[in-house]
Amino acid sequence: MEKIIEQAGIPLLIFAVCVYYGMRLLILHDVSAIRGKDKPPVKDEKAYAMGSGKLILFFGAATLVMALLSFVNVYAAVAEIIVCTFIMGVLWKKMNDRYGA
Repeated sequence: MEKIIEQAGIPLLIFAVCVYYGMRLLILHDVSAIRGKDKPPVKDEKAYAMGSGKLILFFGAATLVMALLSFVNVYAAVAEIIVCTFIMGVLWKKMNDRYGA
């Protein structure tokens, strides 16, 4: 158990945070949880919450896969999280352009 926490503790913590915020967005539609106070309001709050919630859950799943891959091959785990971060960045930009301010 100590080896698991030592090697995959931070990715598992990131997974838990992503699941919390993703579910909060999908269930409560609380966009203010992820947007700054100085940001203008979004065009469509419900669609923004659904889109961002799905993307955050995608990133949480990617960190969980990274944690599992880190036991097999560290280089594969790093490559996977880099690719998933890039994909999330592109999709987040598209979602923000469509529903954001």
